[in-house]
Amino acid sequence: MSTIIVNISIPCSYSPNAMKLSTRCRYGSRALIEIARNYGQKPTKRKEICRIQGLSNSYIENILISLKSAGIVDTIRGARGGYVLVRPPSQITLLDVTRALEGSQAPVECLDNPVLCERSGRCATQDVWREVQEAEEKVLKKTTISALLQRERKFMQADYAI
Repeated sequence: MSTIIVNISIPCSYSPNAMKLSTRCRYGSRALIEIARNYGQKPTKRKEICRIQGLSNSYIENILISLKSAGIVDTIRGARGGYVLVRPPSQITLLDVTRALEGSQAPVECLDNPVLCERSGRCATQDVWREVQEAEEKVLKKTTISALLQRERKFMQADYAI
């Protein structure tokens, strides 16, 4: 009896949504801006977030559940309840948000799972993809919810200028 060895090659795969943030992430960031607006004052109701930001109530509910699971927001029950940030807005970054809502920022799967690619460790492009990931994460890490709230306030002031 002879043994047949089959070499199965798994190419480094590309995620079609790599480097493109989903609606879920964009809406989650907008929801956090609303919650941050009330930080230290009162909880923010989901309906208030939806009304001010023009978002779907059921969609935001799912996003807020993910943000709660990630330890970014918490809920307070009751008539005066709603959502609160677990940490100050200056300590929550967009990297925290994207990881909670999107997962990895890797533009190719082989960065997270080198065993998926037979060329991992000897691929000419792998270092480039790692640099892309690091650059994206650097921008997201330096951008806080507090900074986004300040930007929004600046835009709102510009809209009301006479």
